[in-house]
Amino acid sequence: MDRRQLLGLIGLGVPALAGIDSQELLAAARSARQPGGPRVSGALDAHQRALVDQISELILPATDTPGARAAGVVDFVDVIVGEYYHADERAAFVRGLADVDERASSAFTKPFLELTEPQQAAIFTGLEAESRAMPPGSPTHFFSRMKGLTLYGYYTSEVGSTQELHEVFMPGRYDGNVPVRAGAR
Repeated sequence: MDRRQLLGLIGLGVPALAGIDSQELLAAARSARQPGGPRVSGALDAHQRALVDQISELILPATDTPGARAAGVVDFVDVIVGEYYHADERAAFVRGLADVDERASSAFTKPFLELTEPQQAAIFTGLEAESRAMPPGSPTHFFSRMKGLTLYGYYTSEVGSTQELHEVFMPGRYDGNVPVRAGAR
């Protein structure tokens, strides 16, 4: 039994003592927690995950530090899209992925994943220009959203924070007089 199940069982007993129907309370808690509809575990299918993986790797490629693929950004994006996006946001994200494939097919007669990196970069150039041309207050463009998810997923991952940002996490410890390396951020 995990922590969430245990807390749920404990929570069912407390309302009964107060004279509240526990099933109604549970239903209310679920609807409050999920305003955009039910959470979708594994919201992206295999092809969509492959697209997200390639797009994120092109946004943050591996250089002397690991890229988005090594950081597992695709898993992060899948969780965010499936569990935290409202149904309409999720649908817009999936439409954005389909649009990337449609652009590749119309420009190069191949799906995006079969294109060379320069061809994929050409698709990105068009998407970037569109996202920058969006008027203020308009809905977030797919490419802007994808870049944001990639950056957030990467820099909050263990790989991004330790190998790229050189953060050292030691709970309960303070090193106030630490020498700074040349080139450290």
